[in-house]
Amino acid sequence: MDFIEIKEGCYYFKSAVNIGYILSDDKKHGMLIDAGLESSAAKKALYILQEKNLPFTHLFITHAHADHFGGAQYLQTNYKIHTIAPSFEEAIMRNPILEPMYLFHGNSPLKEMRNKFLEAPAIQIDETCENGLWTEESFHVEFVHLPGHSYNQFGLQYKEILYAADAFLGLEILDKHKIPFIVDAAANLSTLEYLMQLKVEGMLPGHGSFSSNYVNTIRSNIDVHQKLSSQVIKFLIACEDRGLSLEDLIAKMLIKHEIEPANLGMYSLFRTAITAYLIQLIKERKAVYTIKEGRPFIFLGQSSA
Repeated sequence: MDFIEIKEGCYYFKSAVNIGYILSDDKKHGMLIDAGLESSAAKKALYILQEKNLPFTHLFITHAHADHFGGAQYLQTNYKIHTIAPSFEEAIMRNPILEPMYLFHGNSPLKEMRNKFLEAPAIQIDETCENGLWTEESFHVEFVHLPGHSYNQFGLQYKEILYAADAFLGLEILDKHKIPFIVDAAANLSTLEYLMQLKVEGMLPGHGSFSSNYVNTIRSNIDVHQKLSSQVIKFLIACEDRGLSLEDLIAKMLIKHEIEPANLGMYSLFRTAITAYLIQLIKERKAVYTIKEGRPFIFLGQSSA
């Protein structure tokens, strides 16, 4: 884990899941942005802060995915900190079984889905954030609403640097994931278009490297999501007369991208993302569904004909 200075007061711990860190102007207060997958990541970050004699007084969790708040319980147990998170997301952080539950159709999830990648240790939230400026102690930050990847994800802007959470992926990570996880395709695209217009000195994604040339990276993210949506339409066109079951649509997308999920949890993540594109197409009347032979079948909508 490398501790990288972006500019004075703005840092991040570079890892598979980045952890941001901002320092107040009076150098008396320090805020971690996310906490990593598990306690070991949080411990490494705190060890570095202590080594550099940097304060840790606040914690901001951008969204309720286990890889971003898995280390938070350790921090709350061992340090006196003020924890902030978005509304709705904080409900999942207090009740983390909700993540594998919503990925498992709302059923009580199988044991194999109750792992550190899908269910982090529960934490308590002291304050929920809202879109806009936030001031406390000597901090002056802006919370930025960035939904799409998660239901109510927020980023944080400080000194013209945006800690963007998982609103977009770094290029190397984008190529690796093939079908990035989202829950709302329309909100995800709106967030990316908003980021394209945002004028800051640079952005840090939750996965990938800090970039001052963020427009090209975000454009690549938009291209990938638009391509995935188009692929769903193409599969529906190929089965225009008979329709395509939801299960078969998901299978065709996974096979096309040469993805073989290692377990049910991974499959559920891809299924959720692919279904998000389908929901957008249904809302736009580019696709319709019916229940046939005891399961949902998808057909091409009139506006795509």
